[in-house]
Amino acid sequence: MARIKDIARLANVSPSTVSNVIHKRKEKVSPEIYRRVEKILEEEQYVTHMGARMLSAGGSRLIALILAYKRIEKESITEDPFVSSVIGAVQLALQEKGYFLLLYSNPDMEECVRISREWNVDGIILLGAKREGYYKIKASLSVPVVSIDTPFSAEDKDYVNVGLKDYEAAKEMTKYLLSMGHRKIAFFSLTEGGELLEKHYIDSERYRGYKDAMEEEGLSAGVWHNLSFTEEWRKKQYLSFYEEKFFHATALFVTADIMALEMMRFCMDRGISIPEQLSIAGFDGIKAGRCMHPMLTTMEQDSAEKGRRAVKELLSLLSAGACLFADAGEKQRVVSCNREKENSGNKVREVEGKCKNILLPAKLFFGETVARI
Repeated sequence: MARIKDIARLANVSPSTVSNVIHKRKEKVSPEIYRRVEKILEEEQYVTHMGARMLSAGGSRLIALILAYKRIEKESITEDPFVSSVIGAVQLALQEKGYFLLLYSNPDMEECVRISREWNVDGIILLGAKREGYYKIKASLSVPVVSIDTPFSAEDKDYVNVGLKDYEAAKEMTKYLLSMGHRKIAFFSLTEGGELLEKHYIDSERYRGYKDAMEEEGLSAGVWHNLSFTEEWRKKQYLSFYEEKFFHATALFVTADIMALEMMRFCMDRGISIPEQLSIAGFDGIKAGRCMHPMLTTMEQDSAEKGRRAVKELLSLLSAGACLFADAGEKQRVVSCNREKENSGNKVREVEGKCKNILLPAKLFFGETVARI
């Protein structure tokens, strides 16, 4: 089997140039030499020894995507449409840059640390981790870590997170429901227990948006109805809500499309007409919502963009060390420790306190599940 030094000799270039071509670092090699080396690699049927690469000091080019969700159901978390969309986007973005994906699902951060060490990963993307889990990984390993949808507090430091403008999105949806004449709007979320306004839940931000929109109209916000992670228990909850006439609400705001669709099906099976008798709004924008009849009204988030952006941030950390910079040419909200900035120009700006919280926007999709009353 041909070795790198053999390819270098045939192409009359240095071994480092061959390595750059193998790792698709086109910016470091002229187009002519790149094509020549690539052709020789193909002719010689060069195959990278992945075991040796993973053990090498030069890096494994392996990125771990850790799914930190706790699961009670037997089904894999990868069956969730949001999660599968993020996984697909991360895999494609890494592949384009010559990296490989290690997918691992486990909420036990000690085990995640062990696996990451054993596979000698170059970096880690955490999806669905709590802030404590993020800092556990970061303190235990000497590789860059980027999280997706980890709610950090204003006091937290030294993190990179890609999230959503959850507060603004929930407020926009609630204002839309109010504009359609609804005054009694019930709020539901799939949250892992905890206090209703626990700081470190994404749905805490969504509830705040809902609550503020209601109170700005002089209305009292409803309580936060917590849906179980277990399907069997959720069915019992739906039955209880039904028996209580959904708390006399005319509209239900459910912060996960999957649960909103479940609730729609439950209501329709019992003869409740959607939206004529009860309006339902979701959050996420999964494709199944558009396939439903009637189509689900929801707040759409670009889950694939979350994955792509997380990869971009991680590779930036890998190439530039621990400096955290605002991205150029894109309007984004950069939240640094104890202060907030709007960045819409082409300037590259270091974020104070080494905190970078990129909050992507959501968009209201006007489906058919909300009626005017």
